[in-house]
Amino acid sequence: MKRTIYAILAAALALIVVAAVAEAQQKVLLGTSHPGGATFEIGTAMSKVITDNSGGKYDVSASITGGSSANVRVLQKKDAMGPFRLAMATSPAVYWGQNGITPFRKKQDVLALVALYPLTTVYATPKSSGIMKWGDLGGKRFVVGAKGGSIYIVTQNALRHSGLFKKAKKEFFSNPQNAAALKDKRVDAGFFMLNANVPAPVYMDLARTQQGQLNFFGPDEATIKKLEKSDPGVVRDVVPAGSIPGWDKDLVSWGQMWTLMSSSQMSNAVAYEIVKLLMENHQQIQKYHPIGKVIKPENAMKGLSKIKLHPGAVRYWKEKGKM
Repeated sequence: MKRTIYAILAAALALIVVAAVAEAQQKVLLGTSHPGGATFEIGTAMSKVITDNSGGKYDVSASITGGSSANVRVLQKKDAMGPFRLAMATSPAVYWGQNGITPFRKKQDVLALVALYPLTTVYATPKSSGIMKWGDLGGKRFVVGAKGGSIYIVTQNALRHSGLFKKAKKEFFSNPQNAAALKDKRVDAGFFMLNANVPAPVYMDLARTQQGQLNFFGPDEATIKKLEKSDPGVVRDVVPAGSIPGWDKDLVSWGQMWTLMSSSQMSNAVAYEIVKLLMENHQQIQKYHPIGKVIKPENAMKGLSKIKLHPGAVRYWKEKGKM
């Protein structure tokens, strides 16, 4: 009888401890992007690494969102989760938000924590379209990106710089819609994205199923130079031959860094801990996603030279000699 009572008491105590831990665990939200581009998958991997190494302190959940610019706007919410909201955006989008540059009408409360991995954008077209280079897009139906993302904005800026903005017939599709439209030849050209020179999942599938039937290109050099000047965080990038299945030539285009960010609502202590947990356990990210191999301290400051960092992140990077 006593053993039964002790067993019941032990079980009750265990439930109380579990409940106390669950109650103490702080929920953290991480905004990513559209599915199919790898951002959500990588965000999920990072969320797990932070959660698993926090000793029960944080429970980070990744969510599908509208992308870079949309995530900057989400950080402006003034609610109970504000101090515990993270998001991913490309470095140009963070810069646009901080400085109130289009697509933002005023300065946004957004601060960078760490640069994560490079995103390179090239453009794909069915060979039957007759498009061979950037200058051939006039009069063509062209998917520039999904509204809310930085690809959508930078691609349109590239069209402006090259005098093609009013000539191209712009379409605004998400990753799956864009890939499907290219495959079915419902558009003449569309964007194609690579993370650390690996095509994002939906584009890897497109390249494999359409191998030999697609041409790839980037903006001309003059346009890329104008992008670098107008959109800090955008850089000239080269995708090595063989990175895209069936394409054996180097591709010159533009790239940017995906960046982890928060608002100033996040305390210095929490921002410091989030960066520390992610960076000091960064090797674990690649257990869940191969792009994790490039998320590391060596890449933490890339593309952020003109971007303000959270004071908590600054503390961590100064300790590590990165600032």
